Amino acid sequence: MRGRTWLLALFLMAGAVIGLLVGEMTRSLPALRWLSFGRDFGVSPESPLVLELVVLRLKFGLTLHLSVSVILCMGAAGLLYRRFGKK
Repeated sequence: MRGRTWLLALFLMAGAVIGLLVGEMTRSLPALRWLSFGRDFGVSPESPLVLELVVLRLKFGLTLHLSVSVILCMGAAGLLYRRFGKK
């Protein structure tokens, strides 16, 4: 089961990357512009969370970009995992 969790994560990450590429490619096409509609969530790199200790300063920033194409491609990746990811 543990190995299959990594496979699911790999499928979902590949779906997110493909969805991001699809959203960027369809941004300039008027009929498919709706695929690139999305929002950014998280802690922006411009104003990260800072943990300042005496010896060490750590900065944390994480941004998640969700668009229609990313959500659709991640859903398709999940379906592909259910179909092909099992033994």
